[in-house]
Amino acid sequence: MHWALSSLGDPVSVTQHGVEDRDGVLVRDITYAGLEAEPVRAYLVEPARTGRYPAVLYLHWFEPPNPTSSRLEFLDEAVARARQGAVALLPDLTFPWSVDPVGDRRDVANVVAQTVRLRRGLDLLTARPDVDRSRVAVVGHDYGGMYGLLLASVDRDRIHAVVAMNVDATFGNWFATFFLGLSGDATIAYEELFEPVDPIRYVADRGGVPLLFQFAEPDFFVPDSTRRTLVSLARRPKDYRLYPGAGHELDAAARADREGWLTERLKG
Repeated sequence: MHWALSSLGDPVSVTQHGVEDRDGVLVRDITYAGLEAEPVRAYLVEPARTGRYPAVLYLHWFEPPNPTSSRLEFLDEAVARARQGAVALLPDLTFPWSVDPVGDRRDVANVVAQTVRLRRGLDLLTARPDVDRSRVAVVGHDYGGMYGLLLASVDRDRIHAVVAMNVDATFGNWFATFFLGLSGDATIAYEELFEPVDPIRYVADRGGVPLLFQFAEPDFFVPDSTRRTLVSLARRPKDYRLYPGAGHELDAAARADREGWLTERLKG
């Protein structure tokens, strides 16, 4: 696939629409230039004090009409991490949030385009003078976590830790089941289109990037067999944690584990 469409290293244009000071943490409402200068809506969260910090790219889940099915999901976590000393980018993802799957190769192209927008977000973070480029992490939930697993492989030279929360192994499965209502041979043919971009193809090939899997047990959306396959294919270093009864949204225990795991891997 044409991952190089990102034009990595080029300056990323940013427009600020507002800023809020949350007791020493600045939450900036921005858009940045994504694929072919398309604006990507995001929060940029940073300490108000000067310094050189680790950075985290947070990628939200798909759960409309829940308002946390957006850049809002991880905002409190990003603010808490900024108080400890970190910069965070929280973009709004668009596929399949605002663009529905249609059932053909255009859906694969939209997965690639979404990944490129996120790579441009990495460009934005790693170009900042207050970001330590040797301490950059990605945290993703649901579809956001699936995109995070792609980034952890494609951008292994820029990413140093990844958290994947309640992720599926393939894009086509959820699209076919929950959006398109496909079955039988139609499902098989459709899922085959996504093989070049499926997380299960990338999870093993991270170049040593540490990975934390977080899964609810049980999870209606992620069968035990899918979870076990993903975890078994992932090469070390990896950690694997289950949260009984937490639901697909996960819970406070998962957040505490995630924050502790990231703190350990992003310390200077």
